[in-house]
Amino acid sequence: MVNTYSIKDLEHISGIKAHTLRIWEQRYNFIKPKRTETNIRYYNGEDLKLILNISMLKDNGYKISKIAKMDANEISLEVARLSENEFRFPEQIQALTLSMLNMDEERFEKTIATSILQLGFEKTMIHIIYPFLAKVGILWQTGAANTAHEHFITNLIRRKLLVAIDGQVVTRSESSKKYLLFLTQEEMHELGLLCACYIL
Repeated sequence: MVNTYSIKDLEHISGIKAHTLRIWEQRYNFIKPKRTETNIRYYNGEDLKLILNISMLKDNGYKISKIAKMDANEISLEVARLSENEFRFPEQIQALTLSMLNMDEERFEKTIATSILQLGFEKTMIHIIYPFLAKVGILWQTGAANTAHEHFITNLIRRKLLVAIDGQVVTRSESSKKYLLFLTQEEMHELGLLCACYIL
Protein backbone atom coordinates (compact mmCIF):
# COMPACT_ATOMS: atom_id res chain seq x y z
CA MET A 1 0.00 0.00 0.00
CA VAL A 2 1.28 3.47 -0.92
CA ASN A 3 1.76 5.87 1.99
CA THR A 4 -0.38 8.99 1.82
CA TYR A 5 -0.07 12.20 3.81
CA SER A 6 -2.29 15.12 4.65
CA ILE A 7 -0.99 18.66 4.34
CA LYS A 8 -0.73 18.69 8.15
CA ASP A 9 1.55 15.63 7.97
CA LEU A 10 3.78 17.48 5.49
CA GLU A 11 3.85 20.50 7.81
CA HIS A 12 4.75 18.35 10.83
CA ILE A 13 7.53 16.46 9.03
CA SER A 14 9.06 19.31 7.00
CA GLY A 15 8.50 22.25 9.33
CA ILE A 16 6.90 24.25 6.49
CA LYS A 17 3.51 25.67 7.44
CA ALA A 18 0.48 24.22 5.65
CA HIS A 19 -0.53 27.75 4.60
CA THR A 20 2.88 28.24 2.92
CA LEU A 21 2.61 24.87 1.16
CA ARG A 22 -0.80 25.86 -0.25
CA ILE A 23 0.60 29.17 -1.53
CA TRP A 24 3.52 27.33 -3.17
CA GLU A 25 1.08 24.91 -4.82
CA GLN A 26 -0.89 27.80 -6.32
CA ARG A 27 1.98 30.12 -7.18
CA TYR A 28 4.76 27.74 -8.21
CA ASN A 29 2.92 24.49 -8.98
CA PHE A 30 5.52 22.51 -6.98
CA ILE A 31 3.27 19.69 -6.02
CA LYS A 32 -0.20 18.80 -7.10
CA PRO A 33 -2.25 17.24 -4.33
CA LYS A 34 -4.24 14.18 -5.22
CA ARG A 35 -7.87 14.02 -4.17
CA THR A 36 -9.97 11.30 -2.61
CA GLU A 37 -13.45 10.49 -3.91
CA THR A 38 -14.76 12.86 -1.24
CA ASN A 39 -12.44 15.65 -2.53
CA ILE A 40 -9.98 15.56 0.40
CA ARG A 41 -6.45 16.43 -0.69
CA TYR A 42 -3.56 14.06 0.03
CA TYR A 43 0.10 13.64 -0.96
CA ASN A 44 2.34 10.66 -1.72
CA GLY A 45 5.93 9.69 -0.80
CA GLU A 46 7.43 11.51 -3.79
CA ASP A 47 5.66 14.71 -2.73
CA LEU A 48 7.08 14.31 0.79
CA LYS A 49 10.66 13.84 -0.50
CA LEU A 50 10.30 16.89 -2.77
CA ILE A 51 9.07 19.05 0.13
CA LEU A 52 11.93 17.85 2.36
CA ASN A 53 14.41 18.77 -0.38
CA ILE A 54 12.81 22.18 -0.95
CA SER A 55 12.87 22.80 2.80
CA MET A 56 16.60 22.07 2.92
CA LEU A 57 17.36 24.40 0.00
CA LYS A 58 15.23 27.15 1.51
CA ASP A 59 17.01 26.75 4.88
CA ASN A 60 20.29 27.25 3.01
CA GLY A 61 19.27 30.60 1.58
CA TYR A 62 17.82 29.56 -1.78
CA LYS A 63 14.93 31.79 -2.86
CA ILE A 64 11.70 29.94 -3.51
CA SER A 65 11.44 31.62 -6.94
CA LYS A 66 14.82 30.10 -7.90
CA ILE A 67 13.85 26.65 -6.58
CA ALA A 68 10.62 26.85 -8.60
CA LYS A 69 12.64 26.99 -11.83
CA MET A 70 14.39 23.69 -11.01
CA ASP A 71 12.91 20.28 -11.76
CA ALA A 72 12.73 17.56 -9.07
CA ASN A 73 15.97 15.94 -10.25
CA GLU A 74 17.90 19.25 -10.16
CA ILE A 75 16.54 19.93 -6.67
CA SER A 76 17.65 16.48 -5.50
CA LEU A 77 21.15 16.92 -6.97
CA GLU A 78 21.53 20.34 -5.34
CA VAL A 79 20.50 18.92 -1.96
CA ALA A 80 23.06 16.10 -2.34
CA ARG A 81 25.75 18.65 -3.19
CA LEU A 82 24.82 20.78 -0.17
CA SER A 83 24.86 17.87 2.26
CA GLU A 84 28.35 16.91 1.06
CA ASN A 85 29.82 20.44 1.02
CA GLU A 86 28.05 22.17 3.90
CA PHE A 87 28.51 20.73 7.34
CA ARG A 88 25.64 21.68 9.57
CA PHE A 89 23.62 19.33 11.74
CA PRO A 90 20.20 19.93 10.08
CA GLU A 91 21.66 19.21 6.64
CA GLN A 92 23.24 15.97 7.83
CA ILE A 93 20.01 14.89 9.53
CA GLN A 94 18.06 15.73 6.36
CA ALA A 95 20.56 13.75 4.26
CA LEU A 96 20.08 10.73 6.56
CA THR A 97 16.31 11.11 6.33
CA LEU A 98 16.42 11.05 2.54
CA SER A 99 18.87 8.13 2.51
CA MET A 100 16.41 6.21 4.70
CA LEU A 101 13.33 7.06 2.62
CA ASN A 102 15.18 6.15 -0.60
CA MET A 103 16.94 3.18 1.03
CA ASP A 104 20.17 4.64 -0.29
CA GLU A 105 23.06 2.97 1.55
CA GLU A 106 25.71 4.86 -0.43
CA ARG A 107 24.29 8.23 0.61
CA PHE A 108 24.09 7.05 4.23
CA GLU A 109 27.76 6.01 4.13
CA LYS A 110 28.88 9.36 2.66
CA THR A 111 26.88 11.35 5.20
CA ILE A 112 28.13 9.36 8.20
CA ALA A 113 31.74 9.33 6.97
CA THR A 114 31.66 13.13 6.58
CA SER A 115 30.17 13.55 10.07
CA ILE A 116 32.72 11.25 11.72
CA LEU A 117 35.56 13.03 9.93
CA GLN A 118 34.32 16.44 11.09
CA LEU A 119 33.09 15.59 14.60
CA GLY A 120 34.41 12.21 15.64
CA PHE A 121 32.26 9.18 16.33
CA GLU A 122 30.83 10.13 19.74
CA LYS A 123 29.73 13.63 18.69
CA THR A 124 28.26 12.21 15.47
CA MET A 125 26.09 9.93 17.62
CA ILE A 126 25.03 12.76 19.92
CA HIS A 127 24.50 15.59 17.41
CA ILE A 128 23.51 13.72 14.23
CA ILE A 129 22.31 10.16 14.90
CA TYR A 130 20.18 10.74 18.02
CA PRO A 131 18.27 13.76 16.60
CA PHE A 132 17.85 11.79 13.38
CA LEU A 133 16.40 8.80 15.27
CA ALA A 134 13.95 11.16 17.01
CA LYS A 135 12.89 12.31 13.53
CA VAL A 136 12.53 8.66 12.43
CA GLY A 137 10.07 8.22 15.31
CA ILE A 138 7.96 11.11 13.98
CA LEU A 139 8.15 9.77 10.43
CA TRP A 140 7.09 6.34 11.65
CA GLN A 141 4.15 7.75 13.66
CA THR A 142 2.87 9.75 10.70
CA GLY A 143 3.32 6.82 8.29
CA ALA A 144 6.06 8.57 6.30
CA ALA A 145 8.45 5.74 7.16
CA ASN A 146 7.53 2.09 7.48
CA THR A 147 9.10 -0.87 9.27
CA ALA A 148 11.36 -1.62 6.29
CA HIS A 149 12.74 1.94 6.37
CA GLU A 150 13.33 1.75 10.11
CA HIS A 151 15.05 -1.64 9.94
CA PHE A 152 17.16 -0.55 6.96
CA ILE A 153 18.54 2.53 8.71
CA THR A 154 18.91 1.09 12.22
CA ASN A 155 20.82 -1.88 10.82
CA LEU A 156 23.28 0.49 9.10
CA ILE A 157 23.72 2.51 12.31
CA ARG A 158 24.12 -0.69 14.35
CA ARG A 159 26.91 -1.85 12.02
CA LYS A 160 28.74 1.47 12.48
CA LEU A 161 28.48 1.12 16.26
CA LEU A 162 29.79 -2.46 16.25
CA VAL A 163 32.77 -1.49 14.09
CA ALA A 164 33.51 1.49 16.39
CA ILE A 165 33.32 -0.71 19.50
CA ASP A 166 35.61 -3.31 17.91
CA GLY A 167 38.10 -0.56 17.04
CA GLN A 168 38.59 0.48 20.67
CA VAL A 169 41.81 -0.49 22.43
CA VAL A 170 40.87 -1.34 25.99
CA THR A 171 43.44 -1.56 28.79
CA ARG A 172 42.13 -2.96 32.06
CA SER A 173 43.62 -2.91 35.52
CA GLU A 174 42.55 -4.20 38.93
CA SER A 175 41.02 -0.81 39.72
CA SER A 176 39.00 -0.63 36.48
CA LYS A 177 35.29 -0.17 37.05
CA LYS A 178 32.88 -2.75 35.71
CA TYR A 179 29.57 -1.86 34.10
CA LEU A 180 26.53 -3.98 33.39
CA LEU A 181 24.57 -2.88 30.34
CA PHE A 182 21.18 -4.41 29.60
CA LEU A 183 17.85 -3.81 27.91
CA THR A 184 14.58 -4.16 29.75
CA GLN A 185 12.56 -7.23 28.82
CA GLU A 186 10.20 -5.44 26.39
CA GLU A 187 12.89 -3.26 24.76
CA MET A 188 14.05 -4.36 21.31
CA HIS A 189 16.18 -1.39 20.24
CA GLU A 190 19.80 -1.73 21.28
CA LEU A 191 21.38 1.34 19.65
CA GLY A 192 21.47 3.33 22.90
CA LEU A 193 23.03 0.39 24.72
CA LEU A 194 25.66 -0.04 22.00
CA CYS A 195 26.47 3.67 22.12
CA ALA A 196 26.90 3.48 25.91
CA CYS A 197 29.17 0.47 25.40
CA TYR A 198 31.30 2.46 22.93
CA ILE A 199 31.59 5.42 25.34
CA LEU A 200 32.48 3.20 28.30
